Amino acid sequence: MRERRAGVRGRRRSRQSGLLILILAIALALVTGASFKKAGGRSADVTLWYLDETTRELVRTSNSVNLPVRRAEQAGAILDFLRVPPAGQGLVTTVPAGLVARRAALLAGGILDVNLGVSRQQAPMGYADEEALYWQIVNSFLSLPDVRSVELSVDRRPAGTFLSFVKTQREQVVYEELLDKGMDQELYFMMQDGRYAVETRSLPGDVTRSQLAFYATRALMEGTAHNGLLSFLPAAEYLRGVTVSGQTATVDFEEKVSSFTLEADQGQQAISALILTLTRLPGVARVRIEVGGKPVKTLFGHVDATVPLFREDGRIEAGTELFTYSLAEVNGNILPVMNISRQGTALTGRNTMITKAVSLLSAPPTGDTSLVPAGTSITAMSLDAGTGVLRLSLTIPAMPALPEEEKLLVEQVRLTMTEIPLVTSLQLSINGSVAFLPGGYYIGRPFPR
Repeated sequence: MRERRAGVRGRRRSRQSGLLILILAIALALVTGASFKKAGGRSADVTLWYLDETTRELVRTSNSVNLPVRRAEQAGAILDFLRVPPAGQGLVTTVPAGLVARRAALLAGGILDVNLGVSRQQAPMGYADEEALYWQIVNSFLSLPDVRSVELSVDRRPAGTFLSFVKTQREQVVYEELLDKGMDQELYFMMQDGRYAVETRSLPGDVTRSQLAFYATRALMEGTAHNGLLSFLPAAEYLRGVTVSGQTATVDFEEKVSSFTLEADQGQQAISALILTLTRLPGVARVRIEVGGKPVKTLFGHVDATVPLFREDGRIEAGTELFTYSLAEVNGNILPVMNISRQGTALTGRNTMITKAVSLLSAPPTGDTSLVPAGTSITAMSLDAGTGVLRLSLTIPAMPALPEEEKLLVEQVRLTMTEIPLVTSLQLSINGSVAFLPGGYYIGRPFPR
C-alpha cells in the first residue's frame, strides 16, 4: 500500500512538473517571439543594394527576407544576400566571399556598430570598387529594423579605414550618388583670356600609370567639350604612345608631327596644357617629349623639348608662385579656372603657402566668382609627409545651399591645395563636419590630386 501511494504521489508530481514545464515553455516561446519580432522577425522588408553591371551605379532592390534574431547574424545574413545579386537584372556585387560579420550590436540611438572580418587571401581592391563595397554594405544595413545609423570597422585595419582607401564614418543616410566609372582626371584647356580652365573626364580605371597617362593625353588631344575653350594640340592620330617611369611621363608623337607647326605662343600653350594635365596624375612631376621614339630638340617649330618639362618650371616649389582656382562660366557651365599668383617675396614653408592660398580663394579675379567666402579661416592643418595627405579643417561663414555648389566649393579647395608641393590628397573638415555638408554633399573620403 505504501508503495502504491508513493507511486500515485509520484505520478501527480510528474503531471504537475509536466504542466509547469509546458507553461514555462509557452512563456519562453512568447518572450522569444517578441524579441525575435523586435529584432526583425522571421520575415522583414529590407532594401539591398547592388551595382548596375554597365554604369556601376548603386541600385536598390526591395526584398522580404528571413532574418535571424541576433544582430551579428542579421549582419551576416545581409552580407550573404549581397554576395549573390538577383539573376537576370543586370546587377553585380563587390562583396567578396571572405567578408564576414564578426560582431554587431545595436547601440543607443539606433547606431548599428558592426565589426567585419576579411580573408587574408583577399586580393587588393581599387578605390572605386572599395567605395562600392562600402556603400553596398552601409546602405543595406541602414534598412535593418530600428537602425538609424551605421558604423563599420574591419579587423587588422587602421582605425577609421575601411579596407585601404575609404574612410569610415558614422553614416546616417543612404549614399545614392554615382560610383566612379573609372578615374576622374582633370584636363586643362585654354580660355580666351589666356588662362586655363579645367574639364573633368572619367578615364578607364584599374589601369597602369602609363595607360592612364596615355588615356589622359589622348582625351586632351581629342579636344574640349566646351565651345568657349581652345586646344592647340594636334589631333589624337598624332599620338604614338605614353609611358611613365618614376616621376617622368614620356609622350611619344608620330613622326608626322614634325610638319605640324604653330605660332610661338600657341605652341607654348599647347605644351603647357599637356604638362598641366599629365602632372595632375599620381606621381608624375615632369614630362619628356619624343617623336618616333627618339628625343627631339624642338616641337611644333618653336618649343624647346631638350629637357624634361616641369609644372611652371618648379616655381611653385620655390614659393615664388601659387596656383589658386576661381570659377568662371564657360559655354553655360561653371568650370574651375587656374590663376597664377606671383609672389614678391618667396613663401617659405607649406603652412604659409596653405594659409596664403586660402586667403586668395575668397578674392577671385574680376569677372570670376568663388564659393569660398571672405572670412573663411583655417582651424587646423597637418600634412603627412609619408602619404602626402593634407588634413585641413576650415570654418566657412556662409555655405552654399545646394549639393552641386558644395561640390564646386570642394573642387576649388581641392585643386588649390593639391598644387601645394608634396600634397597628393586632401582630407577636409568643414565647420566641424567630416562626413556630410549641410546640403548633402559627402566629404568623408580623401580627395586625390
